[in-house]
Amino acid sequence: MLDQLIRQRIAAQPRNWAAQVGIGLACGVLATLVRLFLAIWEPRGIAFVSYFPMLIVAGVLGGARASLTCLLAGLVMGSYFLAERTGFWTVPPSVAPALMAYLISGGLIVWLLELVNQAFRAEAESRRQEKQLILELQHRVKNTLAIVQAIARQTLHGHADRSLFETVFTDRLVALGRAHNVLSDASWREVTMPSLVQRALEPFADPTTGRLVLDGGPVALGPDLIVDLALCLHELGANATKHGALSGQAGRVDIRWRSVADGRVELVWKETGGPPVTPPTRHGFGSRLLSQGLSRKAHPQVQTDYRPEGLIWRAEFDVAAGAAST
Repeated sequence: MLDQLIRQRIAAQPRNWAAQVGIGLACGVLATLVRLFLAIWEPRGIAFVSYFPMLIVAGVLGGARASLTCLLAGLVMGSYFLAERTGFWTVPPSVAPALMAYLISGGLIVWLLELVNQAFRAEAESRRQEKQLILELQHRVKNTLAIVQAIARQTLHGHADRSLFETVFTDRLVALGRAHNVLSDASWREVTMPSLVQRALEPFADPTTGRLVLDGGPVALGPDLIVDLALCLHELGANATKHGALSGQAGRVDIRWRSVADGRVELVWKETGGPPVTPPTRHGFGSRLLSQGLSRKAHPQVQTDYRPEGLIWRAEFDVAAGAAST
């Protein structure tokens, strides 16, 4: 119960430095009044005894700045009103040890209070991030289920043969799972383009062989774009393996990306050295995915060019639309 109350008070601490200083001064004045009241019965007691609990109160209510202000206020007011004096602002040697003990003890209290404040703030931030991740996960699960339903429906529509449907559907689910692995490795936050491209194309070719050429900077992608791009890259890789540049030994694929404007990136997939390319006679799920697979939030501009010497797929999109929330 007490720790919950302390958490609430720390969470409600003002961020304005003037308010924090005001809390410290108020606690210092209150401690002085309490000590003057106690001096009626015990005039020779410890001069700064009432300031120590108020340091704790100031630290809980206002943070380190408030407790430090209370410490300094106690030094001034305690010395003036309570310590034995020989003149204005003059403290005799007999009082100096009490002042030194007060400063050392009070400073230790202020330091320990700041450690406690930092620990509670870190815990509160951790709870906030955990809640945010849970909400993000719920959102992603719903999106994933919708994507799986769409993949199943479109794949079944384009493949009447059950065994072929199972193969294609399984491959696409594996690609979806690989995209989620990239996200989970990045704690569901921003992922760079090189890591996504490498992970999405792992089943098709090894980049070290020179058949896959990746060229571009570490463009950050948010979760809203990761799954879309991963599925598109998987579809391109599968088509290249079956019918395009990766179906033979001499073909290669160049994947290049660059920033073309503020927050926008152009991604180009270019195949060379493969068998002659002919435009498809029918447009199935794969064709629709390559032309419409990117989220509308990214304002995509997509072009698929079936050149005889090799397929070229170009996509320009808004990276900021898929940026992770914080």
